[in-house]
Amino acid sequence: MRRYRRRDWSLIIVIVIGVLLATLGWQWLRFRADLRVLPPNVSVAGMDASGMAVEQVLAALDGAYAQPVQLSYQGQPVILAPEAVAFQFDREATRAALEAVRTGRNNLSGFLAYLLRRPSPQVEVAPAVRYSSERLDAFLARVAQQYDRPPQEPVPLPEALTFRAGRAGYELDREASRQLVEAALKSAVNRQVELAVRTSEAPPLQMRHLEEMLKALLAGFDGVPSIFVKDLQTGEELEINPDVAYAGMSVLKIAVMMETYRALDEPPDPEQTRLLTETMTLSGNFTANLLLRDIVGGGDAYQGVENLTASMRHLGLINTFMAAPYDETAPPPAIVTPANSRTDLNANPDPYMQTTAREVGLMLEMIYQCSRGGGALMVAYPGAFTPEECQQMLDIMSQDHTDSMIEAGLPPGTKFARKHGWIGDTHADAAIVFSPGGDFILVVYLYRPQWLEWDVSNPLVQRIATATYNYFNPK
Repeated sequence: MRRYRRRDWSLIIVIVIGVLLATLGWQWLRFRADLRVLPPNVSVAGMDASGMAVEQVLAALDGAYAQPVQLSYQGQPVILAPEAVAFQFDREATRAALEAVRTGRNNLSGFLAYLLRRPSPQVEVAPAVRYSSERLDAFLARVAQQYDRPPQEPVPLPEALTFRAGRAGYELDREASRQLVEAALKSAVNRQVELAVRTSEAPPLQMRHLEEMLKALLAGFDGVPSIFVKDLQTGEELEINPDVAYAGMSVLKIAVMMETYRALDEPPDPEQTRLLTETMTLSGNFTANLLLRDIVGGGDAYQGVENLTASMRHLGLINTFMAAPYDETAPPPAIVTPANSRTDLNANPDPYMQTTAREVGLMLEMIYQCSRGGGALMVAYPGAFTPEECQQMLDIMSQDHTDSMIEAGLPPGTKFARKHGWIGDTHADAAIVFSPGGDFILVVYLYRPQWLEWDVSNPLVQRIATATYNYFNPK
């Protein structure tokens, strides 16, 4: 009985050993079969080559490298054919590298790893390729030459009275792009490249672009124009012939209003308010003279104009004066200013009262800044003006509606404070415009010898106003 059990166990052991040997043999055969292909976790040129035969990999690389590299420059497609850079794929060198990976596990440790199902390490096989660096650099230089764009300035569009916005600039980053293209040339799966491009910001719209626009609008005017524009946010100014002496006309009633408020110790009473309103909205010469006589001049209209002229000098407005009240015909005293002493441009200024586009614009700026608690009026005449009084001036000027010139060039509903004026050879308009894109001052004077047609000046000033509004409020 005991002997039988020993034989039984011996048989079992023999059977187990046989099974183990058979299993090992079977695993060895499978291991040998697996050696015919690449192991798991092998990639070649970005392509997963796990389980592929070497010839399969080489054929796939042949097909991939025959395809062009597709480039993109800011959305513009560019094709790079491999032959353009003398690209060559060395099959035999690549085969040798693949065979080394395939057969590198043909040893005992490789078999044990197979039996224990150990995961294969990640292996990246670099294919053997060559190309001309010089040709690649030359190709990228051609791409840059074709597609690089410097930043483009905003462009005035006089027909539309608007501006084409500035455009960003683009420049190929050749070194960064070269690295991207080289990687794509070597890759079997990722042969698309978004080229590295440096972007420069679009140049902003600037006052000089508005100046270019306004000069284009004035090109057909056969007289003497003068324009003053001021950005009340930044203080930047635009001037076209700003220091030409012109007839003061009703525009100079802005100075009459300023002097009236300066002379008053209290806010204007109802009668004084009526005189101011008629002077500024109806261009009343008679009411303007009453203000000069009774308030500014203390009962003497000529003293009033002397006080006004002296005040303008005190404010630095050396080209602005009144030599006599409105509608006077007696020869006035000759008043010489830098503006009326010019010999290059002559707008036949009225000897009774004169100003310039710049100085009218500065008057408007003084009132505007005073309404906000600061500015030259408060500095030059401490205690003479309050913000409330300056706001009253703006409110009175906002009632000057004629549906013409600057007003007609603004979008409906735009808030403004203005004073217009015209005589036979000179037409002018001066306004503070309160717009969503910023408050600004616009003063336009136009002179034409002997006679200036309204059908010429009115649409021209309207177009100037529209273009200026569009500059501050670009579409």
